[in-house]
Amino acid sequence: MGDPANALVSVWSLCLASGNSVASATIWSAWSIAPAVTVPLILFGAFYAAGVFRRAAEPHDSGALSYEITAAATAMFLLAIAVVSPLCRLSAALASVHMVQHLVLVVLAPQLIVIAAPVRTVGAGLRGTTRTTSSNRRRELQWNRPLLAAGAYGFLIWFWHAPATYELALTSAGWHLLYLGSLVLVSLWFWTCVVRARSTGAAALALLLTMVHTGLLGALLTFAPRPLYPIMSGGAIAFGLSPIEDQQLAGLIMWVPMGLIYLLSALLVISRGLSAQSLGQSSATTGNADWK
Repeated sequence: MGDPANALVSVWSLCLASGNSVASATIWSAWSIAPAVTVPLILFGAFYAAGVFRRAAEPHDSGALSYEITAAATAMFLLAIAVVSPLCRLSAALASVHMVQHLVLVVLAPQLIVIAAPVRTVGAGLRGTTRTTSSNRRRELQWNRPLLAAGAYGFLIWFWHAPATYELALTSAGWHLLYLGSLVLVSLWFWTCVVRARSTGAAALALLLTMVHTGLLGALLTFAPRPLYPIMSGGAIAFGLSPIEDQQLAGLIMWVPMGLIYLLSALLVISRGLSAQSLGQSSATTGNADWK
């Protein structure tokens, strides 16, 4: 048997710009179906399903559970598209498709995973209980720092889109794994802090600041006078685009759709905070009236 580490690295060679060339006629056959990619997704799905069955037996959990199952299923589907489907290989050929993959991995899938409450549900599948211990709750609160998470999240987004590191991530399997792993982990932390924030103001500010700086990066890509990622030039030409057109499209995807998601998320956080505040005031008024 081969070295598992080498096997893992070789899987990602499909998603490198230095890998086998891909053209529009053959792109739909470029699937990354390999144990190193599919097994973690399958295991997560299996443990999550086991947790769902255990939680479904608790009547008080049924309302939230259906909402979380929908979020988990959608996240799994998006992750499969991002790292298993031909989108992974195509993202090494086109900067615009790379940005679509980036949108899935750092915005859509992490947010849905957090909403799906995987720790509680997978924990139920593994331990047979949905109880949250006080120590787990304290650890969660200690890490709930939306602005700190937003800083780490923003740093990595800019770091991995610098021309030098961008090229490394697309030419080295090891760097590609580091790129994906670091972005996904920090994205999960960021969206956990936002979705489960103790401070509505801090969460909304973190989202708005992220919208501004990613919008700036998107604008820089859109209006750059020359291609910043020469390694993508061959792929763009193969698919009928000039390198600068491909880069402009990538910038627009980061600037507009991604920015809108951050803005809508901030508005939802603010709305949730206002609703909670209104409910608290209403309860306080009712309590005072009852006391009188």
